[in-house]
Amino acid sequence: MDSEWQELPLTQDNQFGPIPNIATIAFDTQQELLWVGDIHGRITSYRWPIERQLLRYTALNAHTEDEGPVQQFLFNEKGVISVAAKSVHFMIRRALTQWHLEDKDMIDLSCMSFLGKESSHQILVGGRQKVMFKIDVDEGSILEKVPANSDYIMMKHSRLYICAATNTGSIDFLHPVTLQVVKTWSAHSSKISSMDAKNDFLVTCGWSTRPHGNPSLDTIAKVYDLKKLEQAAPISFPAGAAFVQIHPKLSTTTVVASQNGQIHVADIHNTDHVKVLHMTLAHFMSLMIMSPSGKVWAIADQDNTIHLWGSPHDLQFCEISKPPELADPSMPSLHMAVDADMPLSTIGMPYYYESLFSNWGYDRELKVQKPPAAIDPDIFKQLRLDPTGSGRAQWVTNPRKVRRNQVDLNESHLVNGSSTSKNRISDTTNRLANVALSATKEVVPQLYQYARMNYDHKHGVKGFDFEHYNKTAHSGLENDIINCYLNPLIQVLRFTVLVRNLALHHVAGSCLSEGCLLCELGFLFDMLEKAGGTACRAMNFLKAFSSRPEAVKLGILEESSPRNKSDARLSTANRFILEQICNDFRRVLQYDFSLDQTLKTNGLQGYQCLNCGFETHRNEFSLVINLMYPDSNLFNRPRNHVPKFSETLGLGFQGEQRSRGWCLGCKKYASMESQRNVVRVSDVLIINAGLEKSPKSRQLWTNPGWLPHEIGITVEGNHIMCIEGQQLQPFRNYRSTTLYELVGLVAEISGTETQSSHLVSFIDVAGSNREPQTESQWHLFNDFVVAPVDQREALDFAPHWKTPVVLIYQVSHARNSIDDSWKKAIDINPLYYDGSMNHLGNPHTLTPNEEYILPGTHVAIDAEFVVLQRKEIEISYSQTEHIIRPPRSAIGRLSVLRGGSGPTSGLPFIDDYIIVTEPIIDYVTQYSGLSEGDLNPTTSRHAPIHLKVAYKKLWLLLNLGAIFIGHGLYNDFRNCNIHVPDEQYIDTSKLFQKGEYTLRLSFLANHFLKEDIQVGNHDSIEDARSALQLYRKAQEFIAKGTLEQEVDGAHEEWRKRLAFQRLEEPRRDIGAGELLGGRMTPEGGGRRGVGSRPETPVRRGRGREEGSGLFESPLRGGGDGG
Repeated sequence: MDSEWQELPLTQDNQFGPIPNIATIAFDTQQELLWVGDIHGRITSYRWPIERQLLRYTALNAHTEDEGPVQQFLFNEKGVISVAAKSVHFMIRRALTQWHLEDKDMIDLSCMSFLGKESSHQILVGGRQKVMFKIDVDEGSILEKVPANSDYIMMKHSRLYICAATNTGSIDFLHPVTLQVVKTWSAHSSKISSMDAKNDFLVTCGWSTRPHGNPSLDTIAKVYDLKKLEQAAPISFPAGAAFVQIHPKLSTTTVVASQNGQIHVADIHNTDHVKVLHMTLAHFMSLMIMSPSGKVWAIADQDNTIHLWGSPHDLQFCEISKPPELADPSMPSLHMAVDADMPLSTIGMPYYYESLFSNWGYDRELKVQKPPAAIDPDIFKQLRLDPTGSGRAQWVTNPRKVRRNQVDLNESHLVNGSSTSKNRISDTTNRLANVALSATKEVVPQLYQYARMNYDHKHGVKGFDFEHYNKTAHSGLENDIINCYLNPLIQVLRFTVLVRNLALHHVAGSCLSEGCLLCELGFLFDMLEKAGGTACRAMNFLKAFSSRPEAVKLGILEESSPRNKSDARLSTANRFILEQICNDFRRVLQYDFSLDQTLKTNGLQGYQCLNCGFETHRNEFSLVINLMYPDSNLFNRPRNHVPKFSETLGLGFQGEQRSRGWCLGCKKYASMESQRNVVRVSDVLIINAGLEKSPKSRQLWTNPGWLPHEIGITVEGNHIMCIEGQQLQPFRNYRSTTLYELVGLVAEISGTETQSSHLVSFIDVAGSNREPQTESQWHLFNDFVVAPVDQREALDFAPHWKTPVVLIYQVSHARNSIDDSWKKAIDINPLYYDGSMNHLGNPHTLTPNEEYILPGTHVAIDAEFVVLQRKEIEISYSQTEHIIRPPRSAIGRLSVLRGGSGPTSGLPFIDDYIIVTEPIIDYVTQYSGLSEGDLNPTTSRHAPIHLKVAYKKLWLLLNLGAIFIGHGLYNDFRNCNIHVPDEQYIDTSKLFQKGEYTLRLSFLANHFLKEDIQVGNHDSIEDARSALQLYRKAQEFIAKGTLEQEVDGAHEEWRKRLAFQRLEEPRRDIGAGELLGGRMTPEGGGRRGVGSRPETPVRRGRGREEGSGLFESPLRGGGDGG
């Protein structure tokens, strides 16, 4: 505390008058702003400019006047959170509301706290009520309602606990994860006036009840040791402690103040040494707060005046602050003399977000050919007519003015000899003017257009903001993988509850078959549910799909049949996938026909020879129903009759068609007529729209409401009847009537001038929620773009650019019937055997009947990868590089170690080498430790296993509740194609992160563990064990309260080594294929594997980080790698 501290002369809010009825004040932690909340729910911010004046910055009525005063502020990088009695409000610092939460259980809120550091995305809100709220700040949603142990009036977050003060003078210490009360401390006998917590200490001041008198302020400030959970020596304050705060930068220095302006600055460990200050105030103090830098105090008195105290030579609210965003200054208008000498290009034009009428596209052009040459008048003179009197020309003498097959190009001789050049231009203009705008292409809305992923050269896909394209809780799928045209179909199947349940039950069973599509669907469904809005990849599913030889024959692979239309390809792929997953289901459970009953419609197919009338019948099962559109030219059909959807579906069930086949009666090939009699309809109806074969029928889909959300199907005898709309009402209670609801559909979005057509899906996600909901919730899934849409928009096919391809209906009684019983019946046997093909034996397994994976079990993990495909780069005319497709890699080795503290801690129980069947272009031996032949089952000495077995082990650990510990886990999980929730992994690169900078695993091991790892080639067991030891070391630092200091020291040591390394390295240019950071880059060199081939060198510029040694393995991102 500088002796020069004094009250600062302020000019506050000169334009708008005094601040009325101040309820709370707070300093911003990110910018030089002071926030004030009044008793009417209004929030005002004041900025601290160079002029040393408080100038009003923003103001907003965040809460209604009925709620009373603003109780508290919290700040993070994105904005400001405020709480009042019945609502929680979040806005950016420019006073633009991001979300506003109200709930029937919000009765009298008064306090809140982050559940982690200030960068946490979750807060806990409580008050004088029996319910607390756990809120997601990013989503603006209530995650959980937590019962409160008491009525709380204040909350402070410490390193270990959330300290919640009650209205009776006691304090509850809440665990930040479970939110359970760990201990209760009776601090004051009446109530608490102020408190603050930092690191391991809590300081409070309050009121105590005196015998036969009113409560009065205590003459001590009480101190509590949060680490030992016991009371420490109090701080004496005879004037009556009304306000208390721990210095933001000095963790043991406490400021205690009275209502009349007396201030004591004391050290918690040495309460005898006190510095006394006094502020001269005309009125009693009502609020006191210290800035995050500790250099400025803000004091509000009972006259609603704010006083700032500090040193005039060092005024700063934050240590590192961002400048507030101010309005752009208005540009003075320029006087321009409009005359013949002034070019019109100097007049600026506005930017338009919509296409102008003057922007004529290619579709609006009318090609006008050259008019035919005029007929020579001499020909008419010599024309001879037919003598029969028919008036037809019979013959004419050739005047021979030009050679044979030649015409005169003289523009004066035109049609009929009367048109001039001017008339011809006018005629063309008139024809262009008659082109109807309705016949032109409609503009495809941006939400439906193909979204392309952009990759950052430094961070790769991590630099792409997926949250900008998806603000829902439903995950999308990335579209940078071959055959990702299946993404929309996968999404619809995922939200089909019956398919989802069976797929997850299957994957939780004993199936270990390589290439099982049903298992891959189950893995993918589980990943999408756990992701909760984060974009995922269908990499393993699409790899299994592409590996099927039947897929090549059917022409449904993009790499083998790139010219096939997307709608026809998807229709064929839809039928193929359904057949495969039914076969996969029966392969494991031969006598379980649950999936067949769910997907297959049973019928009796009849064939009749049109030659001899011979009839044959056979049983037939249909996985897909093709809509059949009635012929509009039938004699018995009214001219204006519009067929309903139910009619086309009924014709599709009957499947009446003609074809040639072998007749047993005629004993020869003849025309056959076939028709199906439906016996049983499946629980899930998967329907092909069939418009690729009947394009004229698309006009039916343009009728409003033509596609019904609900249909009924009645099967009686050999007759099937499909009903919809008002006609369905009388049949709802019929025993033979089954009701179906539309789950979703896949539609083709026509291409634009710069993009080809692609597929999207529209899904009613309400039917797959665990909580029943009556209203529909339609969403658009355009790969990783996910957005809610109105039902009318989802089912509207009037725009010509939107065409239905596949529809999925499901029985109505299956709505919201989510079955999670598979989680209790998971087959854990793969964790207890190696699964290798050559049966060499692998000691790295769990011991049966002795070792179990329980929720919360710590395991250390590391994976190594090999390169299958280089990244594809597009270089523009300006020499700018754009990554079209990132490098593709495959997992080559997976190692998982035991955690805990027993004798087996740090020993591996999974160390699998994985078979890679695709050509490997680079083993990256220096970083993966893998070499040629290690992943080939015929030549490897490591007993490699199939990817399916290794992946299922990882999936089992995830669903058993294990907590993964590793270094740079983002890229490991991404390349393994698995999503692990944040609460189930601990990344040591983040534990020792400072700002945006992370440190290499080898450096951290050397600095903290005094071990040299990654000497030579990498070893995944060594890396995983080092990460486990670093985690334990970080826990020791946290217990001592020295983690922040240790991290600062590590980063300082790294900077010293980096500076020394740069001085030692010779200065030279680094080209493609040269050493980057002391090692060979995979783009230009390194070990090549089987199938390697020369590459076109890529031009590189020397970035500021080249040669720094900060880079990790090329298969890992930045400093996150191990």
